[in-house]
Parts: sequence; structure tokens; C-alpha cells
Amino acid sequence: MTGLQLLKSKYVLFIAIAVVALILSALSYQNFTNMSDRIINIASEEIRSNALIQIYDLSKILENRLQSTTTLLQTLADAPAIQNNEFQRSQAIINSRQNYTSELTDFYMWLNKDGKIVWISNMNSTAYQKYRGFDLSYRPYYAIPKNTGTAYYSSVIESNDKVPRLYISYPILNKHGPEYNNNNLTKPGTFQGVAVTALLINSLGQLLKSQLFPDLASDIGLLDNNGVILYATNQSYIGKDIFGKESQSIMASAFHSTSNSINKILRSSLQRGSCNPTDLKSEDRITTLACAPVNVNGKHFLTLFIIAPHDLAANVSAAIAEQRNFSILNIVTIAAVATGIAVIILKWNSRLQSLVNSRTQELNKSNKSLIETNKSLIESNKKLDLANKQLELHDKMQKEFINVAAHELRTPIQPILGLSEVLQSKIKDDKQLSILNTVVRNSKRLYQLTEDILDVTRIEGHALQINKELCNINDIVKTVVQDNMTQIEKSRTKQDLTISYRPKEDNIFSEVDNGRISQVISNLIDNAIKFTPNGTINVTTEIINENGKKEALVSVKDSGKGIDPEIAQKLFSKFVTKSFQGTGLGLFISKSIIEAHSGRIWAENNPDEKGATFSFSLPLYMAH
Repeated sequence: MTGLQLLKSKYVLFIAIAVVALILSALSYQNFTNMSDRIINIASEEIRSNALIQIYDLSKILENRLQSTTTLLQTLADAPAIQNNEFQRSQAIINSRQNYTSELTDFYMWLNKDGKIVWISNMNSTAYQKYRGFDLSYRPYYAIPKNTGTAYYSSVIESNDKVPRLYISYPILNKHGPEYNNNNLTKPGTFQGVAVTALLINSLGQLLKSQLFPDLASDIGLLDNNGVILYATNQSYIGKDIFGKESQSIMASAFHSTSNSINKILRSSLQRGSCNPTDLKSEDRITTLACAPVNVNGKHFLTLFIIAPHDLAANVSAAIAEQRNFSILNIVTIAAVATGIAVIILKWNSRLQSLVNSRTQELNKSNKSLIETNKSLIESNKKLDLANKQLELHDKMQKEFINVAAHELRTPIQPILGLSEVLQSKIKDDKQLSILNTVVRNSKRLYQLTEDILDVTRIEGHALQINKELCNINDIVKTVVQDNMTQIEKSRTKQDLTISYRPKEDNIFSEVDNGRISQVISNLIDNAIKFTPNGTINVTTEIINENGKKEALVSVKDSGKGIDPEIAQKLFSKFVTKSFQGTGLGLFISKSIIEAHSGRIWAENNPDEKGATFSFSLPLYMAH
């Protein structure tokens, strides 16, 4: 081969290498772009799926709460005390309804047949004298039940005190029977007045927000069937029309989607009550909109919305963009290096060709060996990555299932428990009352189980909330001990068991979450009761000095079986128990709560007598 032919062949080879490199670079970049889009879609689909699960869960919780409130309102309207105008008994019944549903309702109210106030729950004498006989006959929650004889569910109404509320009312229609002895002169079904309950919009919104998944950043909203905003995070929107100019202006500025496309989704959801999760794009993020109906007594009452921003998708997009820039830089760098190397190769002297070929063969052999090694390592890494992803997915699905299952269990328990306790106050037959007591007791156990499961989920998800305030530890312990003794007396079991409380100090103050510390003390007493068929349980409180620091010490000492050596080392772990009545979650939750308060918890068998002692300490409050 002549020198000219050799030169031409090298140039042809250089051009071929450049063309192949460009084609491969373009294909690689296209594949990278397609893969990026698929990753973003997968991340967005996860947000849409979570939003759909959450909107369904919240709508069912709200439906059950409203249905339970309606049922309580109906039993209030049918109560003999109200039917017979027995003011003192009626006052107590109305107040008890409010105490039972205070988490959701603001008050219960009794209006007579002329629409005038007879009683409002838990009102002091001064306020009662002010509002007694106040005429509310112009309100729809009085007029509509009077005219239709059916329950009424309001849209948002701004009351006389300028506080927005939802109202549910039920007509009081005359009934006959032995217990209705004051109405025998009136025909059955005669209108006697209205029983009303008011739901604070803020309380309703806070109830829903408290049930949101902690791992999913989202917000909620409520609309009535006419498109009026009943609840929103920005409370200045409450009571406004979602299709009004102000609301439309806000949506137009927030999303690139046209007003018509968003309004079409909203109108469809108000008609059908539900909609498929829809992504709305703004300048810097994607937001998923999901909705579900809230039905009460088979009627579409409200429409619930969840707005979930795609923080995950946005983070993925940023990472992909960064990787794309890095890939482009690598392609350019490789192309430049390849071009330089090709130019150098073209300038090599033909006398070094044989040496280059020899060294090239050696390098090819080494490269093949390295490639085989790398392939083996890559395959091993792929298998490990696949196994890790499967384990992570299984763990995530298991936690989500437990969380959703606990929420779904808790939703029907609350109305069962509430209605059973209402029936307890009415049933006089001992046999029926014993059966109903069993229902109430097991409902409470099932409710406590769901609460324990949710607490474990919060603890493992690092979402356990502790709201500290200055409390007297003695007062907390005294209340829990009294409640347990009352339950033992009502249940008519463990009659030979006595619980006593002896504080060694008059006052012991600490900054704690009252409800959570009460939960810990109740768990320790419940644990002692399970293993003490008869005898005594002594609860004490005192101040100790531990390593130069003063601490509040609470101890629960029983005369039962003591701690089994098999479980002594793992006593405060999950699902560890020797009792057929427990789940083994109480001590695990108690340990997590105490440690969240920077405290300690431990247990030991009594050295000189039967039984065991469970103790925990908390930092003592020191006034500055």
C-alpha cells in the first residue's frame, strides 16, 4: 500500500469514527430524554395514587362523623324529656351530646315550635338569660325542617357572632307512648320545634387536616353543591363562590391551565361528587387535584378536594436536568478527546505502525479481561439493586396497608361505640345491658387497637407529635387512677383488686404532653391489671436526684405474677407479651412517648415480694 493510499484510508477511518460517534451520541441523548420522562411520570403517578387513597379515606371519615352527629340529633329530637318539655332533663341530655361530639360540633340548640331558643348546650346563666327566647324562626335550619318534616343540612352560614358554621337540624315531631305522657292531647307527628347542631368550619377543617398522611404534602378544601367554598387554608375564601371573579383570578394566576378546563373539572365534580385525579401545571411545579363526595343519608351533601403538589416529581426533574447537563458535557469532552487522539494517530509515523499494532493487541486483550470483569460486577450490582428495591417496595406497601387498614377500622368503630353508649343510658333490662356492655367493652378494645397501630406507624415514621405544656404530674396520675377504678367498678370484674395512689410530694411540675403521659400511665396500670387477678396496685409519685439532676418519678407496683424471664430483655419491644388479652404494643408506645420527653422507662420484679414495678422518670420543671 502506497503512502497516499494509507493516508486516504486513515482519513476514511477518521470520518467513519466521527459519524458513528455522532449517531451514538444522538441515540444516547434521545434514550436519556425518554427515560427521564418515564421517571417523572412514575413519580407523578405515585402522587396521584396517594391523593386518590387519601381523598377516599377522608371522605369516609367525614361521612361517618356527620352521620353519627345526625343520628345523635335524631335521638335528641325523639327524647322523652324534650317531647315532654322537661327542661332540667333536656338540658342535661343536650349538654351530654355536646360533650360527646365536642371535637366536631360547636353546640347543640333546642328551638320551640315558634323558632325561639329554649336551650343552648353548656351555656352559663348570664349568657342564657341574654339569648333565652331569641327568635331564630327566619333561619333556614328552623324553617325547612318545619315545612318538610325532614333533616336539614346547611351550606356555610355566618352566625350572629360572625363565626362561619355549618348547621344540621332535625324536626321535633310529637310522639305517643307511655314515656310521652305530656303530649297525649296532640296528634302524632305534630311539629314541636327543632333540634339543631352547629359545626365550626375551622374545627371541620382541622379534623380533616389531622388525618392527612404525614409523608404527603397536601392541602384540603370543601365545597357545597352550589360551589360555595366551605373550607380552605386561606380562610378569607370561606363563603365565596368558586366560580366568582376573585376565585377565577386566583386560579388563572396559579395555573397555566385555562379557566374553562379547570371549571369543567369543578362543575363535573359538583354534579357527580367525584373526579379522576388531574394534574394542573404552573410555572415551577405540577399539582394534582382529586375530589370525592361526602354523602349523608344517601344524599350528596359536600364535595371534598385534595390539592397535592408534586414535590417528588420536581426534585426528580431537577436531578434529571443536572444529570442531562453532565451527560452533555461528557459527550462533548469525549468527542474532543477522540478528535485529538484521531489527529495524533493520523500524524504518527508509519515506521511506528507495527509497534502500535502490537501494543494495540495487548491493550485489546487487557480490555477484554476488564470488560468481562466489569460485566460480572454490573450483573451482581443489578441483582443487588433489584433485591433492595423489592425489599423497599414490600416495606412501603406493608406500612401503607397497615396505616390505611387502621384508618378504615377506626372509621366504623366511632359510631358503633357512640350509639352503643347512648343505648346504655336507655336500656334497663340487666341481660340486655350485659350484652350491650360486652359490645361497648370490645368496641373500646378494638378502638384502642387501631389507635395503637396508628401510634406505632407515627413512631416508625418519626411523626409522633408531642405538645408540651406545664402540668402537675400528681393531677395527671390521680385522674388516670380514678378512671381505672371507675371502669373496674362498672365492669363488675376484679372486685378483689384495689388501686391506690400515694404522692410523696404535694406538687410535681414538668413540661409534658398531658394526653400522652396519661396514655403511658394508663398503659402501665392496664398492664398491671392484666397480671394481677386480685390484690393491690400501688401508684406513687416523687422527686428523685439522678446524676445531679432532679427528676419526676412515677412508679406502678403490683402484686401479680411478675415479669417472665423470657421476655425481660425485650419487654419494651413491639408485640412482646405473655398475656392473651394484649397486643404487645402498649409498652413499646409508652417507651417511645417517654423518650420523646427526654425521660427514661424501666421495669423490674419486686425483690422481696410478688409482682413487678414499672417506673418512668421525666425532667423536672425548673422555674427560671
